[in-house]
Amino acid sequence: MEAPILTDSVVTLRQWDMADALHVHEMVQDPEIPRFMEIPLSQTAEGVRRWLSGRAEGWESGVDMTFAVEATRGGRLLGSVGLERSMDDAAIAEIGYWIGSHERQRGFAKRAVMLVAEWAFAEAGIERLEITTHRDNEASQRVAATCGFMREGVLRSYREHHGQRVDLVMFSRLRCDEL
Repeated sequence: MEAPILTDSVVTLRQWDMADALHVHEMVQDPEIPRFMEIPLSQTAEGVRRWLSGRAEGWESGVDMTFAVEATRGGRLLGSVGLERSMDDAAIAEIGYWIGSHERQRGFAKRAVMLVAEWAFAEAGIERLEITTHRDNEASQRVAATCGFMREGVLRSYREHHGQRVDLVMFSRLRCDEL
């Protein structure tokens, strides 16, 4: 599957490129990103390059479709937003996202999630989108709610995170839901 370019007047979503490695390496030094996300990369330059290679493979398989989020004006890298299809049902996918520390609380995550959700429902054959957030990640929960995702509840001991089982809060949005 070819990665589309999705944009509004503020953010542009595009496929990751190896030229992004230095910026990603700088961004993932932020302790908040690994605190709430199980990003499968070490915080080394080589780990970042492996992660970027995996993003290209995800697009080829059509299972893990992750976009770089950049500012429409100036092309400044802001973060990442991705769509991962369920292994059990291709019409269900989970959205994951992170924004660099200097770019938070400016609406970029909301815009990126909205663009991916609209694309997923219109072009990718998705019927149900899910967002799971760490129980303590209130900012991410606000993004999910603002984007029209309904809080379904707490999934107790749902996923392993840095060697410990953690509770996650589940949000969902259906193709038929209105904003």
